[in-house]
Amino acid sequence: MSANKLIPHSFSLVSLGCPKNRVDSERIIAIMQDAGYDLIHDHTHAGIIIINTCAFIQSATEESLDTIFDYAQENPQAYLIVAGCLPLRYRIDLKDILTEVNMFLTPEQIPQIPAILADGLGALNFRNIDTSGGTRRVITTPGYSYLRISDGCNRKCRYCSIPHIRGKLVSADQAELISEAEFLVKQGIRELILVGQDLTSYGKDRKANNALLDLLAELEKIDELRWIRLMYLHPHGLPRRLPEVINSSKKILPYLDVPLQHVTPDVLKSMGRPPIKGGALKFVESLRKQIPGVVLRTTLMVGFPTETDDDYRQMREFVEEALLERLGIFTYSLEEGTDAFRLGDPISPEIKDERAAELMEIQADHERERNSSKIGAIEECIIESYAEETPLLLQGRLWDQAPEVDGSLFVTLGDAISGEIRRVKITEAHEYDLFGELIDEEEDCDKLT
Repeated sequence: MSANKLIPHSFSLVSLGCPKNRVDSERIIAIMQDAGYDLIHDHTHAGIIIINTCAFIQSATEESLDTIFDYAQENPQAYLIVAGCLPLRYRIDLKDILTEVNMFLTPEQIPQIPAILADGLGALNFRNIDTSGGTRRVITTPGYSYLRISDGCNRKCRYCSIPHIRGKLVSADQAELISEAEFLVKQGIRELILVGQDLTSYGKDRKANNALLDLLAELEKIDELRWIRLMYLHPHGLPRRLPEVINSSKKILPYLDVPLQHVTPDVLKSMGRPPIKGGALKFVESLRKQIPGVVLRTTLMVGFPTETDDDYRQMREFVEEALLERLGIFTYSLEEGTDAFRLGDPISPEIKDERAAELMEIQADHERERNSSKIGAIEECIIESYAEETPLLLQGRLWDQAPEVDGSLFVTLGDAISGEIRRVKITEAHEYDLFGELIDEEEDCDKLT
């Protein structure tokens, strides 16, 4: 095999895992470009390859390792950097296993990458670089962006490796977040999606109990920002005034992602999560009463070691009765280093998969029926790109569809451009995806209220 011809001062980047990781990836790209390196998408010719990894669960770790091995094999001449959760979780153990890797990088070291490379490669005289972390990012998402308001977690969920990987809760400074949000909006972002391991704990490490609501109030003042979406809200900690704030807002979407994880008190207790006061169904009904028209997304885990057949039956009944607008199902993964590890993994993969498939089949029926009720309706959507399957359609999302986890909206070609928020008439519905037509308007849709 002949050696690949590397492009001088070039790098490629692979971002794995969650939206919080994507924020780090966008900062890596920005600081590398500021240092004079050119981003290329063909990793076989990149002088530097950066892989921003995920290691939240075993399958994510395996994907990260496979990606590292594949890229190292396809371009063995490249300077290979492994960043993100993998080096955070496994620390020095990786050095003996991944001998192909030239550098392991933790998130707090991101601003130091160019200096480290300059010392190691002696390649560039780079310009003045903001090494404080800063707000600059290279946006990799069309029209929307993630705003990470905190990192780490103080919760005691026994199955979760996040506290071990990311450490205790650290809330970002409000002024810095507003500056970052203003920067993103100036780049054309119209939807900000607030993310963190637990949004409801934002500010508590700073003894600021109303920090999330205060942040939302400041974000609303940004003129060109149209949509604010809240993801990862712990059910035990929702601000009491949050429904009132959403109801009175023109920008905060009535879309809440509240991971319940399970519904029975026994399993929740063994998970290290407080039971849901009044039960999961009443919790959902209460939110719907407080926020008319709210779209609720939750995640549920099947196969936790203490889950009985009856526990699963109650969870299935909840999914049947709650008619959740959005639902994600995960099978339990035995994770070394977590408190639940000592419980073992007594439920077989076959049973876990069977339960997950049954719940998603129930949910698919719910979403198909809900989507069908939208046919003929006119709703707002954000345009993202041409559809991957065909350039004859545009792809986007309605306001009640979060990127990457919910369905999509496919729109007949028109004068819309990526990042615009436009009105569409829904013409066709499937279980997760919708089809529609752009509505012609005399004024720019970004000015509509």
